[in-house]
Amino acid sequence: MLEEKLVDVALVHAPEAEEQAVAEGWAVRRTLLGANEFYLVGPKDDPAGVAGATSAVDAYARIAKAKATFLSRGDNSGTHKKELGIWRKAGITPSGDWYVPTNDFMTATLQRANDEPGYFMTDNSTWVAAQKDLPNLEVLFQGDPALVNVYHGLCRPEGATEGQPLAAQFMDFLASPEGQAIVSSYGEDRYGEPMYRGAEEAVALDD
Repeated sequence: MLEEKLVDVALVHAPEAEEQAVAEGWAVRRTLLGANEFYLVGPKDDPAGVAGATSAVDAYARIAKAKATFLSRGDNSGTHKKELGIWRKAGITPSGDWYVPTNDFMTATLQRANDEPGYFMTDNSTWVAAQKDLPNLEVLFQGDPALVNVYHGLCRPEGATEGQPLAAQFMDFLASPEGQAIVSSYGEDRYGEPMYRGAEEAVALDD
């Protein structure tokens, strides 16, 4: 949507695509804003033994070997790109009845994983907000640096759209100490824990 000038700013989590957008010149001011992380959630009986995995790659390999139901957003989102990257690292091209693209959003796919049930990779922010409605799922694997989910902001080049100056100001605000305080505490009052880490902590997580 940013490329088509339908929006003036985008908050995104697909580093390779972001870098390509900047290289092609239709996006600028790539700014680190924060991070969360992905969890592998799945059925409590864990038929693929994901809870015993030593890495995200190992977890995915266990799911493929067991041909356990795995739901993928399948929508070219940042989450989908991250998932495909892990499959590539595992040397696996997922296919077959066990691998189920939903072409749907995060919460909807989580709900489907709960209902079927199956495995799914969700960001911790969505999990924190939705877990009360997902009695058949639990977090089975987390903590691998490969599952860190870093967010950057992008906006249109100067003069590209009428709203570009305001978009640039918004990016500057999010990166400022005041904006970072909001990012790093967001959701804590409602869920008992923040849903995102600020940019400084994101750098440490991504090292």
